[in-house]
Amino acid sequence: MTCNCVVRWVVWIGLLSVLSWAAAPKSWDAIYHAEGQGEYTSAKVVGKYSFGKYTHYKNVQPVSFKIEDDKFAFSVSGKITLPLDKFESGTFYKECKDTKEAWISYFDKPMEFGKKNPVTLIVNIAGVDLACGDDLYAVYDLRIKFDNAEAQKYWVNNLEGYEKYKREQVAKLRQEEQEHRATIRENSSFFKDPRDGQMYRTIKVEGREWFAQNANYNVEGHSWCYEDKDSYCIRSGRLYDLEGARKACPKGWHLPRDREWSDMLTGLTQCYDGVEKCGAFANKLKATTGWQGGGGTDEYGFSVYSSGYRKVIGTKTVRYEDMGEYTGFWSSQNGRNETIWLWAMGRMSDQLVRQLVPSHGKNNAYSVRCINGD
Repeated sequence: MTCNCVVRWVVWIGLLSVLSWAAAPKSWDAIYHAEGQGEYTSAKVVGKYSFGKYTHYKNVQPVSFKIEDDKFAFSVSGKITLPLDKFESGTFYKECKDTKEAWISYFDKPMEFGKKNPVTLIVNIAGVDLACGDDLYAVYDLRIKFDNAEAQKYWVNNLEGYEKYKREQVAKLRQEEQEHRATIRENSSFFKDPRDGQMYRTIKVEGREWFAQNANYNVEGHSWCYEDKDSYCIRSGRLYDLEGARKACPKGWHLPRDREWSDMLTGLTQCYDGVEKCGAFANKLKATTGWQGGGGTDEYGFSVYSSGYRKVIGTKTVRYEDMGEYTGFWSSQNGRNETIWLWAMGRMSDQLVRQLVPSHGKNNAYSVRCINGD
């Protein structure tokens, strides 16, 4: 899948007018009083989309589609909020058909349905977001019909009506995030990578310009999409080994040095007592989605997704780990110092911290951010 994307599902609070929204963060599973127990993952859309008549005065687009991926097998119908300018651009429907993906908020409690040939399915669905290009659209007035008759019966008897209000609250939360993304696009700077035409949102921190998205340039043989799925690259960039990380940034940009990471954090937090003493700022660095159970407030506009990493075990074994739980960013070595540090964050972490990369760890693959300057 090729995507010259302007914004890869990022949320940047760049205006004082939207900071008040970030002051009251809420993850979707908090609506269910089950913080930290919710999951959020992509799933394939199969077959054709069905779009109803767009309602101009309400910015409402009826939609229905079918999801079938791993332990998900159900049809979705409902409505999304589609801004008029997006509708009139003429690209929306094509973007949806090209992307063929949805993101599901759910509780990972698979159940078996049927006696002769039991089918394992996840039915505890809390929300569905339609992915079209770089945007996610929360489906409200959500109606679900499972392919399996027994699963459908369980849904109707236990979840359809009983949790309808909670699902609408989840959709409302996602819609607020969608409105944020619209504000972001209006107030962001962008850089186009001349090598492949991809666009990156950028922010300035004390005069230095940073990528506010993970690098997604393909360094052949030294960069990968998580689980080798293109959809993860679109959302959170590629994973690079150290050699690939050194080639990931375009001309005029570079892999940040260890000190530049530290300066960026102090510039954002305005805390100059050392990163370890700057308090619980990680929630403000995290994107609002892409973390198990939800995400952060993205108050600084740095939009850190949990992109996981690619682990090399021995000479042949490769394993992708910790999507939703962890993210790590490469830094370059300082002068002749051979020490390489990762700047990393976990789902439960309050800080972005330094991790020493052992010699054997340089073949593992992590994310890359770029900073302006040769």
